[in-house]
Amino acid sequence: MLAFAAVALGVAGSQAAEVIVTGGKTGTYYQIGNNLKEFVSPTLEVQDSKGSWANVEELSQTKGVSLAIVQSDVYAAFVYLRDNPEVPAATRQQYAKLLANLRVFMPLYREEIHFLVRKDSPLEFIHQIRGARIWMDAEKSGTYLTALNIYSKMFNERPTVVAPFVNPTVTGDDEGTRTRRSALMALGDPEFYKSFPAVDVIVLVGGQPLKLLEANVPANLKLLRFDPAHATAAKLLQDYKKADILKSSYAALNIADAGAPSLSVDSYLITANFVSEERNRFVSTMASQFCEKFNDLQTKGHPKWKALSWKPGSPLPELAAGWQYSPRVKDRLSQCGTQGTVAGNLGACKPQDRFAGLCK
Repeated sequence: MLAFAAVALGVAGSQAAEVIVTGGKTGTYYQIGNNLKEFVSPTLEVQDSKGSWANVEELSQTKGVSLAIVQSDVYAAFVYLRDNPEVPAATRQQYAKLLANLRVFMPLYREEIHFLVRKDSPLEFIHQIRGARIWMDAEKSGTYLTALNIYSKMFNERPTVVAPFVNPTVTGDDEGTRTRRSALMALGDPEFYKSFPAVDVIVLVGGQPLKLLEANVPANLKLLRFDPAHATAAKLLQDYKKADILKSSYAALNIADAGAPSLSVDSYLITANFVSEERNRFVSTMASQFCEKFNDLQTKGHPKWKALSWKPGSPLPELAAGWQYSPRVKDRLSQCGTQGTVAGNLGACKPQDRFAGLCK
């Protein structure tokens, strides 16, 4: 349960550096944050985090946090809590205040949702996971939130959640990687790893191909498919988009040539409406600097900058239900690439850049 204190939305006063909260240090969100610091705003402080849910808490509670990277379905999860009569009234009011002030700085890219089971499992579709023991990463992570939201929408109840655990023999650069690998090992060979919690389904969220599934994956796993004709599909498509997980992404999973139908969730760079005008000016300045430095992000930054769901010079896309663009950012981003900021940096307009809307 969240207990919002004097939220940062109402905190005035100068900060030594504005902060962006991202994700685990080995993940894409953290690299995106470092790219924004390196190429756009050198004074920006990049912090790692546990994921989307925790990032919203940081944005609402912590002085100096002005930017966060989240999955778009975080909004739906907080709406559910705001409207849930089992949540104390005072806390629900705090959720309502928080939701009223969250704003999107810009959309980033889409991430596929992977539901994994053993090949001998009778489950074939996502809508069949009711009652299964589901590993969905750490509480307050983006994956946890996504899995919880999908399950709740389909069955109007909470899932049976398998808490993260670490097999002491597993390797990995950080705890998050080790817990995910431990879960995959327990799912793939429950008899050998019977001292660890039993797992029926694993949920992983991220842009394909996930490095975790590219190598050393148990050979007896398969992906569950999304059925757009099922009765639960319409609810899910309110917050998610249809996606195909490609055969070329995961050789070990024996995906059909046509791919495995699944769902995807958008990732957003978000901010808020702040009382402090100094912090609001930072957000506006950040938007202008982003436009000016976008070419550097694409050519020198993480490959995901080339896979954005929006490019300067193109209309800003519609957002997931409930979200709004920051008024301090929207107009500026809408003009990116139309006033020489991006196109001027590119020089001669290459055919592929013209196709992408980066220049004319």
